[in-house]
Amino acid sequence: MDEADLKRAGQAFRVGEDLYGISVAQLTERLEVLSAEQIRIKHAITQKNAELTTAETFFRKS
Repeated sequence: MDEADLKRAGQAFRVGEDLYGISVAQLTERLEVLSAEQIRIKHAITQKNAELTTAETFFRKS
């Protein structure tokens, strides 16, 4: 699932909304979207931490 797919799918539901009237298929799709988003966020955190480490190392040497 690419970023555009995540944006489209994420607009179809809201985190925390009532799940009573939602089908199993729709719940499964939501879970897939949320799992993909979790992976994307973890990747962003890893990337930002690496950038922060690089910046800290650069400015300590200066």
